[in-house]
Amino acid sequence: MNKENQEPQPVPKKDVEVMIDVSSNELEAYITLLSQKENPLFSTQEIEKALVQKGIIFGINKEALSLLEKEVKYKEKILIASGTKPTEPTDGKINYYLNADEKVSKGQKIGEIITPIAGSEGINVFSKKIPPKEPKKAIMPEFINIEPSVENKNILVAKIDGYFGFDQLSCMVTPFFTLEKSEDEYEAYLKVLPPLHDADFDQKDLRKFLTESGIIFGIIEEETEKIFQVKKFAQKILIAQGKRVLHGKDGILRYYFDTVIQARMDKKGRVNYKELNLIQSVKKGDKLAEVIPPEKGIEGCTVSGKKIEPKEGILPVLPTGRNAQPDPENPKIIIAGADGHVRLHGKSVEVDPVFMVKGDIDFSTGNVDFDGPVVVNGDVRSGFRIKTKNDVQINGVVEDAVIEASGNVMLKTGFIGHGHGKIIAQGEVTVKFCENENISAEGDVYIGEYAMHSRIQTKGIFYATNQKGLVIGGEICAVKGIEANVVGNENYTPTNLIAGWDKEIVEKTRGNRVALLKNSKHIKIINDALYKFMRRKLVKKPLPGEMDGMAEQLSRLKEQKEAEIKKISAEISDLERVVSDFKNAVIKITECVYPGTMIRIYNRHIMVNEPVKYVYYKYSEHEIASGDLEKLS
Repeated sequence: MNKENQEPQPVPKKDVEVMIDVSSNELEAYITLLSQKENPLFSTQEIEKALVQKGIIFGINKEALSLLEKEVKYKEKILIASGTKPTEPTDGKINYYLNADEKVSKGQKIGEIITPIAGSEGINVFSKKIPPKEPKKAIMPEFINIEPSVENKNILVAKIDGYFGFDQLSCMVTPFFTLEKSEDEYEAYLKVLPPLHDADFDQKDLRKFLTESGIIFGIIEEETEKIFQVKKFAQKILIAQGKRVLHGKDGILRYYFDTVIQARMDKKGRVNYKELNLIQSVKKGDKLAEVIPPEKGIEGCTVSGKKIEPKEGILPVLPTGRNAQPDPENPKIIIAGADGHVRLHGKSVEVDPVFMVKGDIDFSTGNVDFDGPVVVNGDVRSGFRIKTKNDVQINGVVEDAVIEASGNVMLKTGFIGHGHGKIIAQGEVTVKFCENENISAEGDVYIGEYAMHSRIQTKGIFYATNQKGLVIGGEICAVKGIEANVVGNENYTPTNLIAGWDKEIVEKTRGNRVALLKNSKHIKIINDALYKFMRRKLVKKPLPGEMDGMAEQLSRLKEQKEAEIKKISAEISDLERVVSDFKNAVIKITECVYPGTMIRIYNRHIMVNEPVKYVYYKYSEHEIASGDLEKLS
């Protein structure tokens, strides 16, 4: 029969149903056979076909298939395929060879780092690979005085002699000996650990440790013996002491004249007008100064044996100056090259010829402007001026004249006029009396008999304790203090005494604070501008060329302003320290102060309302304190 004329045959139903179950880890597959009719026709090829359709291709149980060929088991769960599990990895760890508190020696092996070993991968019944778990590395503690061996980095060895110990966080060797050297290495201090067992270490081990630590000089043998004899353990002990270097002493300049010029006072504080010592006369060839050579130093040595060479003393430079030169016979000595007045000007010795006026300063002489000392035997008439970079001595009266001196001013008589006269001195001022005039001095001011209705300012101390010592009317302003016999009078004449106040320093401090604030404002403006530039860069918005250059200029300007602020702040601190010392000024009245007198010290003031004798005034936190002058400490 022709195949084309044949009728299609119906697909026969399976006699046996194959049910397949796969475990959740996909390492096992099970089959269950279900019979669809009695005496079914069945072949294991149906199982193999079902497995392929399910995708199970690895670990097929051939033995189970062979048994099923001989005897089919229905409704029974049969393991038909098995995968391979991945093998477990081996985690890393540290194996210690010693127990805690065991003695170890330098270089001794104390443990081993076991590296982790990876496991092998598995395969499931679908023939897919199963990766193994990652092995864990060894938890590494902090190693103290322990290091890897040079031959094997996994072997741990001790860096020092000591006791071994470990926990989860650290592994350590605690040293028997701990050494600490001073920064300059002139001293070495030792601490010895108390031994845990007898004969763990002894003095021999200590000497070996000191040698290995480089301590070879100045070892104190008595201390090394005491440690083990009297068990001086766990104590910081000075074990070695070097020899300190003794640097050479600088040479000095010995002067054969007084380098500090001031009026001489007797034991009672009175000025001796016959021995003023304001002008020191010398003759040509006189010895003025001498250089004393420096002394050699002595070599030092540290505990490590390092030699420290001493610094050589500095040989002073001969302070030669005008009319002062080395002695031809001895170049270490300075002699006067001319007659005149010797003085120390800065770091130079100078001999100035003295300008001597036998009579008055008047129309016959005109004004005097001279670098050297000026001596006037007569008077200085009203309207004239003396200006010098040195000292002034006037034996007559100064009448409404101006005296300007870089040194001291001595008026053997007085200063009188109608308030047009002025004395300005960078040194001291000594006047027998002053009436209706003005005095300003950097040094102390000495008044012999009285100061009346005058304005006197000094950065030193005002003294009116010689002879009468009267201060009546006017204003006395002395930074370091005031001493007077009598202040004011029975007519209650207004008189101001001011101490502990320097207007120049106060104004300078105020100016510095204004400059500091101004610079701080400038920096804030610069920071704001730089912040804007930075923001543009952060958002990757390029700056135009001229703006990029502007940012650099602003940064440099900021550095300049910050340097100025640092300099100004330091100057303010210095000025404030000076101002704080003003509070120590004291006003002393040896006889009587009368009502009408205003007392001011620093920023406190009081009015005297009744006569007070033998009294002092000084600054306190809330007011001006006063008391008996004898009790002033």
